[in-house]
Amino acid sequence: MKKLLIYLYFSCCTVLLCAQNPESAFQFLQLPVSSHAASLGGDNISVLEDDPELSYHNPALLTNVSSHLLNFSYMNYLQQTNVLGAGYTAAVGERSMLGVKAHYLDFGKMKNTDAEGNIIGDFAAKDILLMGTYSFDFSDHFAGGVSSKLIYSNYGQVYSLALGIDLGINYYNPDYMLSASLVARNLGRQVKTYDEIQEPLPFNLLAGISKDLAHAPVRLSLTLTDLHKWQAEDFYNRGDSSWTSILLRHIIIGADIFPTSNTYLSMGYNFRLHSELKNTTKRAFEGFSAGIGLEMSRIKIGISYGKYHVAASSLMMNFAIML
Repeated sequence: MKKLLIYLYFSCCTVLLCAQNPESAFQFLQLPVSSHAASLGGDNISVLEDDPELSYHNPALLTNVSSHLLNFSYMNYLQQTNVLGAGYTAAVGERSMLGVKAHYLDFGKMKNTDAEGNIIGDFAAKDILLMGTYSFDFSDHFAGGVSSKLIYSNYGQVYSLALGIDLGINYYNPDYMLSASLVARNLGRQVKTYDEIQEPLPFNLLAGISKDLAHAPVRLSLTLTDLHKWQAEDFYNRGDSSWTSILLRHIIIGADIFPTSNTYLSMGYNFRLHSELKNTTKRAFEGFSAGIGLEMSRIKIGISYGKYHVAASSLMMNFAIML
């Protein structure tokens, strides 16, 4: 099983390194789920904590999570648009973990119009994700994980169904207090398309590293995203196509401060979000995020602030309890 996971992981990464998917369906899959990851710039794949929601960002991190944790999440995304989630974790043997999650994005009621623009009623729009995650400790330093996804979107009279998979690997060295990860996210394809046109999932290849400082209660993180996309004319095309600008748009930085052994304060900066959301007439901390968390033996609480859409800021909350 271990050899199979590693083979599948690197085989998929090699194939998709050459792929370019500037447009994709199911964009809600790119929203953060963990409030801790959200506070560190919107995404993080290398922080090791007893937080079940971090396994959404990297399935290999589930091996660090306690068994029998029931977790809930909430995020206000846009006006009348909320994201709800729930999950559960359980140990499978001595070195592996299993987790299940469900996420529901509700856009509320929208006006339905005809070709002339006349309102003819209302319709509901929603996105649903069902996910199962399995992770395994290969050794004292390496862990791997895989998440399978059933993805469903319904917008009025049209809907789409897709199957996806995430693959992740993590290396941790306690002597250096260093964690490093690699993740291939949203491999898969649509099973039922919206209008007979096949659209790719929002694939993302990420690498990340987190390092605790030896003489201060601080942990620094660096995450590199969209490592399979480097052509400025295909992906960015926003007026500034210098290689410095292109490189920065792949970078997320974050820092954790630990006032006590079971609390954290986090902040992060996402260069790409800043580039995509900045407005020349009004600045509202585009790209910046922050959060706080409490991690006790039986209860985990996290709250974060970030901006993922030009129209609104988002507040995310995670809560987990050991049964």
